[in-house]
Amino acid sequence: MKQVGLYEAKSKLSALVSALIESGDPVSLTKHGQVVAELRLPTSSTPNRGSLTTRDFFIDPDFDSPPPPEDPQR
Repeated sequence: MKQVGLYEAKSKLSALVSALIESGDPVSLTKHGQVVAELRLPTSSTPNRGSLTTRDFFIDPDFDSPPPPEDPQR
């Protein structure tokens, strides 16, 4: 796996992405010699958008409503 410093990666990001597409080998990004991130091709194991729209899936209509105010008596 190729290792590249953050400063170099910032200035050569397009070239790194092109090399990643060609070879498929991940690139480690380092800061002060320690790996802090990786560039890699996306995997097909990520769920597709809308994958939870099956017959059995249900979201309560008030799912994202604010919680009720707390009872001051508690």
